[in-house]
Amino acid sequence: MKKDYILKIFVVVLNLIIIIRVFNVAILNHQLYQEKKKEIVDSYVYGSTPPRGRFLDSKGRVLVDNKGIKALMYKKTSSVDEVDLAHKLAGILDITGYDVSESDKLDYYYRSHKAEIDSNLDEKVVDKYNSKQIGKKEFLEYKYSFIKQEQIDNIDLKEVYIYKLMNTGYMALDKVIKSDLSEEELFKINSLNSKALMIKIKWVRTYNYDTVLNELFGSIGSIPKEEVNSYLSNGYKLDDVVGVSFLEKYYEEYLHGDKALYKLQEDGSMELISEEKRGNDLVLGIDIETQMEIESVLKEEIINVKKYPSNQYYNGSYVVVSEPKTGAIKALVGYNYKDDFASDVIGLLTNSYTVGSIVKGASQSVAYINGVINENEYINDDCVKLLNMPSKCSWKRLGRLNDIDALTYSSNYYQFINAIKVAGAKYYYNMNFKPTIDDFNKYRSVFKEYGLGALSGIDLYEEKLGITGSRISGDLLLNYTIGQYDTYTPLMITSYINTIANNGSREKLRIVDYGLDNEGNKVIVNDSEVLNQVGIKEEHLKRVQTGLRNVILRGTAGGYVNGNYKAAGKTGTSETFFDGNSTTTKSFVMYAPFEEPEYSVIIISPHLVHKNDVNNYSYPVNSRLSKKITNILFDN
Repeated sequence: MKKDYILKIFVVVLNLIIIIRVFNVAILNHQLYQEKKKEIVDSYVYGSTPPRGRFLDSKGRVLVDNKGIKALMYKKTSSVDEVDLAHKLAGILDITGYDVSESDKLDYYYRSHKAEIDSNLDEKVVDKYNSKQIGKKEFLEYKYSFIKQEQIDNIDLKEVYIYKLMNTGYMALDKVIKSDLSEEELFKINSLNSKALMIKIKWVRTYNYDTVLNELFGSIGSIPKEEVNSYLSNGYKLDDVVGVSFLEKYYEEYLHGDKALYKLQEDGSMELISEEKRGNDLVLGIDIETQMEIESVLKEEIINVKKYPSNQYYNGSYVVVSEPKTGAIKALVGYNYKDDFASDVIGLLTNSYTVGSIVKGASQSVAYINGVINENEYINDDCVKLLNMPSKCSWKRLGRLNDIDALTYSSNYYQFINAIKVAGAKYYYNMNFKPTIDDFNKYRSVFKEYGLGALSGIDLYEEKLGITGSRISGDLLLNYTIGQYDTYTPLMITSYINTIANNGSREKLRIVDYGLDNEGNKVIVNDSEVLNQVGIKEEHLKRVQTGLRNVILRGTAGGYVNGNYKAAGKTGTSETFFDGNSTTTKSFVMYAPFEEPEYSVIIISPHLVHKNDVNNYSYPVNSRLSKKITNILFDN
């Protein structure tokens, strides 16, 4: 019993010691640590968001720069009459285009006449609100019911707008009331002597060239609410300006720069510890002069197409120029034309199309990989007839063909027969051909290795995949082999032709080549990267390349490229629909020179021709664009 008693006392004493120790560490020491931490933090102050890094072209020309403008900021404080301040600022600031709603007007009128309106409230309703029987929103609507329509119709909208700006966003943040203040506005604001108002230098972006690339540079702004925690954990402040889309967002890490750091002195002055530093500049692989020449050529050709009645659903084309060996983008152009030109460069990332026979290099690769092609064998081009389906043929009867000829002259029949063999069947007239999902996947897996149906890896978060068909049938598998089923974006098509040009090695695409720090030193921000290697034998890929070379020499793309450039390429035509109307989409891919590729070019012209009974003329926009663009590239 005595031992048990002593043991109990020992346990109690031990627990008491532990509790005291935990209190000392967790409470007393924590408070000391927080006070010490506060001393350290409070003695240093960071400056405002510094200027961001610039965007330069491959020759060092500044494409996107910074401009410092004077901005009026409002700091929320309980001692300020916001309605009175909004009224005074409305008489000072030159603001147009007030973005205000009926709700904003009601709120402002209520705040302006709060005492008067509140004096008319029914005490029973007030009691219900205080006892939480009705919510804040319902209570406000009750207050608003005392406001007549003619009263809010006579409000100064500028006042409402300024008041709204004072109360939008995070409460703790300084609010931007107006940017780019005039000297007269500055003088009058200072005369108000309001502690709630301050003038700060705000950095905005300036664009030195009128180019569709400006859309891809993206925009800057406040930290998105859904990403606040991520930014704060990386040292950002709530009021920091960040990249919110496209390249500005993708390269935020390099573009944002370092804030100035000041130390607070006992007399209230601040000592500069480190100056602010502009973010790293980013150098694109694009020569802006070449980019703008291609933009001009595309505009010219779009106008030419629109002259013909058969082209009523054609609204523009896409062009991508790149370097196959590195994936570096050399030009990105897309226009949408109705009454005037509008940039559609974002469509290069997000819009997808059935692109026709340009995919036959990948289709033939599937046949090689699955061992169904005998390169020494010739067959006669013909039609394939499946059960309950119309005959499917090439664009014309092409005679005797081997594998290289099939690409050169774009035989559909050759790809159809290969697909049936890949599925483990043998063709006969009116056969009931039933491939499985595995047979489709034999094609899709190789297509993805080429980049068709896979993201290109480009340095933009906004890139989208195309549409993968979900239905399975023999007819659809045959359509797939000639680019008439799944859809692909222009960037995917670029990856595909680059991979062929680069001997089966798929490089990720990239717009930015490298960075430059404030001292001009090169910074690696997005180096070249091999995404995968196509699983095809070298000798078979060489035959695909030879077929594409022959397309330019004597096939369907004769005259598309100056013969001196020794190009390889492929044309494509697909049946498409626009608002229920049958149209034709034309595509073209190429690279040059054949032996040591320097450039690849892809052109997609959606809905180029509208099938009708009056005029089916197809203006040769792709061939004209190809010749002009390759001349620009190689002349430069």
